[in-house]
Parts: sequence; structure tokens; C-alpha cells
Amino acid sequence: MLAKIFRYDPSLNQEPYYDTFEVAVNAEDRMTVMDLLTYIADHLDGSLSFFSHNACLHGIFGRCGVKCNGKAGLACETVLDGSDVTIKPLKKDVAKDLVIRN
Repeated sequence: MLAKIFRYDPSLNQEPYYDTFEVAVNAEDRMTVMDLLTYIADHLDGSLSFFSHNACLHGIFGRCGVKCNGKAGLACETVLDGSDVTIKPLKKDVAKDLVIRN
């Protein structure tokens, strides 16, 4: 699967761009968007910024909201089906990558 991830650091970049990562994902793995982002940050690009919290995975905070293939959802609850995916922030007020300002 190819994961196309929105990237933008206002202190470094004049314009947003996308990074593409190849990750092995099977539909039967039940990998969430949060699992994918964590894998990318841990194994492929440690500079990736996204909201992750130890209380996440309960779907109650909403801070991990992203657009996945154009559809808004929580990264901790959105399950991937193994198809290519594009992930971007919900709002345009980006602090860094997928983290938005409150």
C-alpha cells in the first residue's frame, strides 16, 4: 500500500507537500490510520507529526481527526483496507504536518 501523507512545517516550508511511503498492510490486519502513522514515524520518518495520546483509541477526544481519502474521521478508529491512502489534516490551520492548531 502507498500512503501519501500531507507534510508542512510553517517554520521550514513555504508550501505544503506530500510524502509517499510504501507500507505492507493487509485488510485482515485491521490496521488503523493511527497504527499506520505510528509505524511511519517509528520506522520510516521520525519527523512526522500527528496527534497521538495514550487515551486515544477510545474515539472520544477527536484530536486525532484527519481526512483519509477525502473523508473525515478519527485516526484511532479509521480502519485501512489495504488500498492506497491519502491522509491530510482536517483544517487548514496547521501547526506541523497533521497537527492542527486549536
